This record gives sequence, C-alpha cells and structure tokens, in this order.
Amino acid sequence: MVRFAVIGDSGTGERPQYQIARQMAAWHERMPFDLVLMLGDNIYGGWLGFSGGNRKYFNEQFDQPYADLLRRRVIFRAALGNHDLGTRNGQDLIDAHGRFHIDGPLGYYRFTAGEWHPHAAGAPHAGGGERPAPLVEFFVLNTNRMIEGKQDPEQLAWLEKALASSRAQWRIVYGHHPIYSSGHRHGGDEGLRAMLEPILTKPTDASESSPRVQIYLAGHDHIYQRLRPQKCVVHFVCGAGGQLRKGNARPSPQVAAGEDQQRVFMLWEATRDELRFRAINETGDAFDCGVVREGSRVENIACTSLAKSPPSQSE
Repeated sequence: MVRFAVIGDSGTGERPQYQIARQMAAWHERMPFDLVLMLGDNIYGGWLGFSGGNRKYFNEQFDQPYADLLRRRVIFRAALGNHDLGTRNGQDLIDAHGRFHIDGPLGYYRFTAGEWHPHAAGAPHAGGGERPAPLVEFFVLNTNRMIEGKQDPEQLAWLEKALASSRAQWRIVYGHHPIYSSGHRHGGDEGLRAMLEPILTKPTDASESSPRVQIYLAGHDHIYQRLRPQKCVVHFVCGAGGQLRKGNARPSPQVAAGEDQQRVFMLWEATRDELRFRAINETGDAFDCGVVREGSRVENIACTSLAKSPPSQSE
C-alpha cells in the first residue's frame, strides 16, 4: 500500500497554513504517510505575493509549518505554481531539491511509489511479466508553460512518452492549473484542457473506459472540488492548503463534492485494486471520502472524523 497527502496553494506562512499542517501531522500519527504532493504556489513570498518562490521565505512558509512532518522524514514533491515563478522563474525551488524534490530542470518530472506484481494480478494493461511494476506513478507538470496561449510541445511529447512507457497500476498527473473547475476566480483552463485531455484520456487497451490516467490533481482555485469523471478521468481541485477564497465555487453539474468555506488537504491510499481518498478540513474532519476503482468508477464511502473516532490502517 502507498499512502500520500495532497496540498495546494499552501505557502502563505500565515496561521491557517500552520493549522492545516497541524491536522496533517495529527492524521499522520494514526495513518502514517511518506509523501506529500504539492500542487503549486508553494512559496507565496512577501506582501501581495510579490517575490514568490524566493528562498528567503522557505523557512517561514515551508520549514516551520511542516517541521513535524519533516522530522518524520516525509518527502514533499512539488509542482510549480504561478506565484512560485516570481523569483528566477521558480529556480530557487528547483535548486532546493532537499525540500521540494523537483527532479526536472524545467519543473516537470515523474516518479514512482510502491510495487505490485502485474502477472500475479492478471492485469495485462499494466505490462504483464514477472517483474514487479510500480504501484503508483506520478507525472508532475509545469502547467505554467502551457497557459495563456503558450505552447510547450517538448513537455507534451515528454508526457505522451512517459505515460506510454508506464507499467504502473495507477497513474496520477498533477500540476497547478485545473482543466476542470467551477471556481469563479479562475475555473478550468480550456486551452490547457485541449492540450492535455487527449493525452490523459488515451485508452490503455481496446476499452475506452480504461484511460492511461485515472486521476488529475490541481490547485490554483482556492477551494476544494471533486469533479465527476470526465472522459473516464477523475479531477480534483485542492487549492486551499493555505489560501482560501470563500464562496468561490459556482454550482455546476460537473461537481460531485466541494468546499469553499474551510481550508483543505487530502489523504490518499493506493492498493492494487483501489485508490481511497479523504478530503479533510482545517478542524481535522474528513468530509468527502471515496474509492476509485478500475475504469474511474467512484464510490462514496462514509468519512471518519479524527476528532471523534481515529481511523485505523485497515479501514
């Protein structure tokens, strides 16, 4: 099993960021996780977000809030957000590999977690054979290079090749900008969607219900949303790990669950057969919980509040 947390738009250095960090540490005590995905805007910088991504803010906006998790050797893996580019186009974060573990000079990269045995599981789409394959593979995008009319054929070609070569049971793509969102301030980026969606949704075999990517995670809108599967990919917006834009979520039939009144992080568990997710608010209550199975079938499950009944690892 692989367990990981997700935060987005977190790096404010203000009290709410520390509050979410404390809840993350509290859940870690009961359900230990080794990895945190950061969905961008990791370091906002100074007043009004000027000087975002500057190393002089790393201590206040990363080291101190997540000190408990860092002491427990939790690894943070960051995508770059638009505010992170305010200093040297994000180079300070890329250079700080021991903090943000960005494994690509241009801000996009891939990495794996866990193992499984495709042959024993009888899943030909994962590659077959006796060799163990990754349980989860993560593909981290630098979406800043593909918004506002910009083109990045190099990054798109990399993503296409990386997904085609993946043997992982679960493939999760994350970046800063959502391609589906009902957020009033930003919303889904249609240009980015036009570039990415054909790559994300390409089937792994003859079945159109088995896309190469099961999950797309993004921030940017300072809310939480779970979208209904779009072309068999489940999209999440988790952009309220420090920032919050209250009342920003417009009603939409695409939205299965949302929260725009409290800050949120997520906790995920991956096994051979399913991905389990919990969205958890700033008081430590899990409020949107479910299971994603093959073919992007999503089943809602009952949430367990940390404050009321600590979750167990067998849950």
